[in-house]
Amino acid sequence: MTPLLFAASLSTDGKIAIGVGAVLFIILFFKLLVGFLKFCLRHPILFIILLLCGGLGFAFHFLLAGIVVLAILGGGLVFFALDQFNQ
Repeated sequence: MTPLLFAASLSTDGKIAIGVGAVLFIILFFKLLVGFLKFCLRHPILFIILLLCGGLGFAFHFLLAGIVVLAILGGGLVFFALDQFNQ
């Protein structure tokens, strides 16, 4: 119940920043999935070696963490920019 109250009490700038961060994450996540599929289909031998050695999962999670960081930074920059106009 508390997260719902927190989301309802956000300012308009906060809601816009969260929306921008979510949209940025979704776009980058699907670009990551498409890029991984292209990589796997273009380099089947390297894909099998990475899959057997565990490097494929590490690379995917490393890039996914980068996407999360970029989405948070994007949302934070939007919130910072919108918050400056209120003062």
